[in-house]
Parts: sequence; structure tokens; C-alpha cells
Amino acid sequence: MDTYLYEMDGTLYLNITNDCSNHCEFCIRNNRGDVRGYDLWLEKPPVFADMKAAIDAYTEPYSEAVFCGYGEPTYNIETLVQTGKYLKSLGKRVRLNTNGQGRLINDRDIVPELVGAIDEVSVSLNEAERLAYQQICHPKFGMLTHDEIIDFAKSCKAAGIQTRFSVVDTIPNESIRRCRKIADSVGVPLLVRRRITDNVNYL
Repeated sequence: MDTYLYEMDGTLYLNITNDCSNHCEFCIRNNRGDVRGYDLWLEKPPVFADMKAAIDAYTEPYSEAVFCGYGEPTYNIETLVQTGKYLKSLGKRVRLNTNGQGRLINDRDIVPELVGAIDEVSVSLNEAERLAYQQICHPKFGMLTHDEIIDFAKSCKAAGIQTRFSVVDTIPNESIRRCRKIADSVGVPLLVRRRITDNVNYL
């Protein structure tokens, strides 16, 4: 049975697609097929009815719901938006973890659709320059991707969505410093994440 929901440390994670426009060198799904015993490879992406049924059947308390599975959530934008709005109707805080390429993926501006569906967006910046990003993340959209990620974050912030950038600590300290300057220029915080190499002890 497909795993649409998984819980870690009081947070409920939503796994709605395995499609991704990147092939990042550091991606956790390169390690193995599960996280803490949850098999996150899907036979098919869920529709909203699948997510609603899973959420309604879930009885454990959780502080936040986060779209973050074994793919880029904006590949399943309709399910993301409908599910986010449903969770908010239940009084839940909702976050989207994204590579920031949703407008390229869907060939339209998805930011207005996210308003009212999520409270916060965490955008994976991962490098400070186009070529370095290309070399570590291998985006299918090529060299324009890095500029789009920054512009997407700007648009989310302008739309009133709480926004942050993130990077993985495998990049050089100088790159992290430059990423922080980009985040400062957009007016959002930067989160430096530890690279995960152990899916069993994932934190």
C-alpha cells in the first residue's frame, strides 16, 4: 500500500509524488527506498480523496503538516492545494518544502494557488551561482533554474507566504556565505541543513 503520510518527531509529512525536476547529489532518496522504515516509493500519486481519507484516518497528534516526500510536491499541484486547504480548515499549520521550480514544472504561476493552502514555504537554494547549482542539483530546466528559484521565493514572500531558503551543509562555507547574502537580499532567512546519509536515523 502506498505511503501518503509519515510521522517524524511530532510532524506529519505528506508524500504526494515521486517525480522531481532535479537529481541532486545529496538527495536522501539516492540512499535507499525508505525513511525510518516508511517506504516512500509510490505506485501512483494520490488525488485529494486519497489524502483526505488518509488524514481523516490518522489519529496521532501532530504540530505541523509538511509536503515533503520522495519527490517535488508541486508536480502534484492540484492535490497539494486541495490538501493544504483541507488541513488548514482543520486548524493545522502547513509547510511546503520545494525546490522552487513549481512554475516551470506547471508552466504557470502557482503562487496565487498556494495562498490559503500553505502557511510557509521552504525553498531549496543549495548553491549561490547558476553553474554550481547545475553541477550539484542537475535540474532538468538547465541554467535558468537558479534565477527562477530566487524569483519564486520573492513572489511567495510578496504574496504574504512565510518564506525561507535552505542549503545543505555539503557545499563550501564560502558558498553558504553567498547564499546568505542572496537570502538577505530577498528578505528571508536561510536554514543550513545537515546532509542526511542514514535513512534509518533520519532527523
